[in-house]
Amino acid sequence: MAPPRTTRPRHLRTRALRATALAAAAVVLSGVLTSCGSAPAGSTTAAASTSTDGAFPVTVTNCGSKLTFTKPPTRAVSNDINTTEDMLALGVESHMVGDFGVNSDGPNGKAIPQQYQAAFQQVPTISPSYFTLEPLVGLRPDFLFAGWNYGLHTGTDLTPDGLAKYGIKTLALTESCAHVQSGTSSVSIDDTYQDLTNLGQIFGVRTKAQQLIDSMKTEVAAAQAKTAGQAPLRVFVYDSGQPAPFTAGGLAMPDALIQLGGGTNVFAGLKQSWTSVSWEQVAAADPQCIIINDYGTPSADQKQQFLETSPITKNLTAVKNRCFLTLAYDQLTPGPRNAEAVTAIARWLHPTAFGLPTTGA
Repeated sequence: MAPPRTTRPRHLRTRALRATALAAAAVVLSGVLTSCGSAPAGSTTAAASTSTDGAFPVTVTNCGSKLTFTKPPTRAVSNDINTTEDMLALGVESHMVGDFGVNSDGPNGKAIPQQYQAAFQQVPTISPSYFTLEPLVGLRPDFLFAGWNYGLHTGTDLTPDGLAKYGIKTLALTESCAHVQSGTSSVSIDDTYQDLTNLGQIFGVRTKAQQLIDSMKTEVAAAQAKTAGQAPLRVFVYDSGQPAPFTAGGLAMPDALIQLGGGTNVFAGLKQSWTSVSWEQVAAADPQCIIINDYGTPSADQKQQFLETSPITKNLTAVKNRCFLTLAYDQLTPGPRNAEAVTAIARWLHPTAFGLPTTGA
């Protein structure tokens, strides 16, 4: 059974794979493998653009493994909103046959930002939940963009090696490689740039990828120029959880974004990605400001209300000063909205550097 909504962020909520479902899937999948050259009944092959920017074949290195492509994928699938936005930002929606885990009216719900709504409408949403084996393979994809604990899980068939048996080449979010590669010591917005570079090479849109990266770098540099010389403030990221808070450790993307915005993640010393801590640890760190990850239920307002009324958090410096910043899930996870998150954090932590009142942006 999947854990409750309040204990884990959406990309780490394990979708339990029932043994009976897997047994049934094995029968179905054996039939799928015999007809991989044709599209599923009632569907059409994606009308992918034939124009490419860059020579093929191309090889990218991802989580220590090499992936080679002789041509751009034509039946691509994404998992989660941030990976989907990476692909849409590069204009490869015509290469996609579906997405998983993007949007829902339920507890995992996440609003699609306006700048991507038109492109999202061109990609079929297969399920508001993360992918499982049978629905994914039923699409006959040739490419999956996901991440470790963003749909990929060790010890299951939902790994690059497991999915390769069905003709699927899998690219994992660079930030998520920390889950499967020992010795990772830090996270950086360069991880997001690497994802965009990889996608640019794989889909033959290198120029567009570089233009997006350059634009993001320019925005980040502008924020840093404003906050140069400012003393960093202590920041706690509150994703979810009341019995125990789920937060960003030193190997999760918010750690890098907070640093770039002129702050210090109070749990930067934890060499983990998203992880559970205790409220006693939060109290001991006494953050000066709190970022609330906004997605699904409870709402950001409800999370803030909890922090303001809980006996163990109501006396935190951040709570007493009402220093809260709500950011969307796809701003805090690796993706094209990371640069705007840096700007938002910088304006919030150091408003006077931007000519703003001390209440922030």
